[in-house]
Amino acid sequence: MTSPNGVIDALTALLYELSSLLLVPTLVLLLFFMAGALVMLGGLVREWAERRAMAGNWRGFLHALRAGTAAAEGFQSLRLAGYPRRLQRSSRGLENRPRVVKKCLEDIELDMARRLGRLSFVTRTGPMLGLVGTLVPLGPALAALAAGDMQSLSGNLVIAFTTTVFGIVVGSVAFGTAIVRRGWYEQDISDLEFVSGSFPEGASTHG
Repeated sequence: MTSPNGVIDALTALLYELSSLLLVPTLVLLLFFMAGALVMLGGLVREWAERRAMAGNWRGFLHALRAGTAAAEGFQSLRLAGYPRRLQRSSRGLENRPRVVKKCLEDIELDMARRLGRLSFVTRTGPMLGLVGTLVPLGPALAALAAGDMQSLSGNLVIAFTTTVFGIVVGSVAFGTAIVRRGWYEQDISDLEFVSGSFPEGASTHG
């Protein structure tokens, strides 16, 4: 009859082997997420440049619309970028169809939510992968320490610390990108609802 200690040792060995198998997929995923973080930064910079280029005309038009010195139809003649340009294209010629314009706005809000949802996923998953990549090599590192194998110990510690750094960097980039974009998107939705609600009588998205 197998003793309880023998069963525990067997289960521990099985779990150790299974956890060791996680290291390579974790490293691959971290590299993939790191590449994605670099793409995020590039996209953020590009979007910032586009928004800066259109900011003058866009803010000026909104100010004039609030003051009553511009008509909402002028929205279609503006040079825009990002979500304002998307609404501009999807609603062109549809100003007198409020339900269609409202649907365009709802689609934009859903797309914003999806983009922010992906960023939220990376924000949480990056550090978790870093933690897995940190803990998995610690078992072999401790075994190497007990055996006096300093080379194996140092190699496993390098893996552990490197994955920690990568996970934190990926999570930080995604978190920062999400904060910046959430601010942009909230302002976009506010502005676009104001513009679409300023169309002539019978064209309001709330009509």
